[in-house]
Amino acid sequence: MHCITCDKNKYPLCSNCSRNPYFVEKARRVLAQKNGLKSLKQLYSEKYAEIKNYNTNSFWNIKFSSPVSYANEPSVTKERIKIAASYIPRKTKRLLDIGTGVGLIEEYLGSQGKTYEIYGIDISQKSVNILKKKFKGDFRKGSVYSLPYGKNSFDVVLALEVLEHISPSKILRVLGKVNEILKPGGVFICSVPLNERMWGLTVNESSHLREYSPELLE
Repeated sequence: MHCITCDKNKYPLCSNCSRNPYFVEKARRVLAQKNGLKSLKQLYSEKYAEIKNYNTNSFWNIKFSSPVSYANEPSVTKERIKIAASYIPRKTKRLLDIGTGVGLIEEYLGSQGKTYEIYGIDISQKSVNILKKKFKGDFRKGSVYSLPYGKNSFDVVLALEVLEHISPSKILRVLGKVNEILKPGGVFICSVPLNERMWGLTVNESSHLREYSPELLE
């Protein structure tokens, strides 16, 4: 079998291609399409190149420096928030929002009269300050790589436009922790950009660390 990206006699990736994070992303997408799950799992090892990570407190503090509200967001963003909110079960009491950003879904849920016990975590102190001023809830600065919550803590966990900011070699561990902090029968709601084709970008201004496709999400 041959390298997925250059056809050398090495599967799924030759040593040269494994050092290019965009080739690694392409290989993941191809393997997901082929349902090659065993080989796909191998590509989540730290030995494969990853896109440089700029997701820091200071990076996102700058991003969140301008006032933002749900009402002024593009229609596609509003629709994404509405769809995510529609999956929250009626019986929900405790909800965790990973990567709160400027609190768009918190604002929308409040406008709908929802009174969940909301927890939120974000890498940006600016984000945390914004949410503490605007909403009731437990909002704190922290990392998705070390979620400070115990087992069976939440009915719902949200991660809207967050997974693409998580290093591929760490995503399985993060999802395992999400599963741990959900109550039995709990719901994980996420959204990601699809089919970005990041190798065509000259600047990675949103610091996305990987691509997603429908097959990878399945």
